[in-house]
Amino acid sequence: VNIMPRVAFSFPISEEASFFAHYDILTKRPTSGYRFDPYEYQYIQSRNAVISNSNLKPEKTVDYELGFQQVLTRTSSVKISAFYREQRNNVQLVNIFQAYPATYKTYGNRDFGTVKGFSFTYDRRRVGNIKLTATYTLQFADGSGSDANSSGGLNTRGPIRNLIPLSYDERHRITSTIDYRYGSGKKYDGPRIGGVDIFANTGLNFIVNAVSGRPYTKRRTVQQFGGVGFEGAINGARLPWNATIDARLDKSFNLNTGGEGGRPLYFNVYLRVQNLLDTKNVYGVYSATGSEEDDGYLISSFGQDRLSQVSANGQSEEVFLAQYNYRLLQPGFYSLARRIYLGATVNF
Repeated sequence: VNIMPRVAFSFPISEEASFFAHYDILTKRPTSGYRFDPYEYQYIQSRNAVISNSNLKPEKTVDYELGFQQVLTRTSSVKISAFYREQRNNVQLVNIFQAYPATYKTYGNRDFGTVKGFSFTYDRRRVGNIKLTATYTLQFADGSGSDANSSGGLNTRGPIRNLIPLSYDERHRITSTIDYRYGSGKKYDGPRIGGVDIFANTGLNFIVNAVSGRPYTKRRTVQQFGGVGFEGAINGARLPWNATIDARLDKSFNLNTGGEGGRPLYFNVYLRVQNLLDTKNVYGVYSATGSEEDDGYLISSFGQDRLSQVSANGQSEEVFLAQYNYRLLQPGFYSLARRIYLGATVNF
């Protein structure tokens, strides 16, 4: 990865407000299709052979951002920024026709994309025990391909050149961090038991995320665990919104005050919970039905024919349906369940 130094500017308007801008360029070696492997040429005459291309150019990303920051009170501020990102020389699968001794596929720097949008951030510094940060981001991620093989199943003529929503396009994202924490010593204002500051250096942190669904391509004809044909535009359908809340409860202990030239030593014990509410977010669906639980095959004419074949062969329809329904359960279609971590860190 080659990262050019950031070019950043800040233009103060007053003590409470300022404009800012930055410009970044990042280049990186392709992650797929760049290795030269002579072994691949032994099977170049096989159908749909894919040959790596060691001559690929680095993929390049150019970032632009322009924003405005305003102080509202002594403890809070807002920041509004607009961003634009260009993705150049992205790798995509290419068909090489009329080649000798056989037609084959390879990779080329054919894809491009843009990501544009704006974000609004409210920041409230710690007042008393509470600190709050909230951000809303609106973005549009469009391009000619989401990854190096995204055009492989679309047509036989090569990469498409029309802009479509990329598979990682998240139109809306809302993120908020809330931190409630007690200090120690004179800064402690929590409950006491027997004169002991029981919650000294103790804090509770919540991270809330809400994201609109990513795009997927709706299919017209039902197949087992999928579909064929296009119903609407490529990546023209959307998954549902998903939301998660993560929490962390921790307490720090000062094991060494740093007296007599010693360095302070802090021991932190924490309890971290991911997906606190055990929300069952949907990250994937069957393309023909838009459902995460049913691919539509069993109720289709194809499925009914299959059931007739099962009966004709003397097999149990009940067992077939049970096994098929087991197969429909896709763990990757859902977010991970609630996870709880108990740990400790030492800082010195």
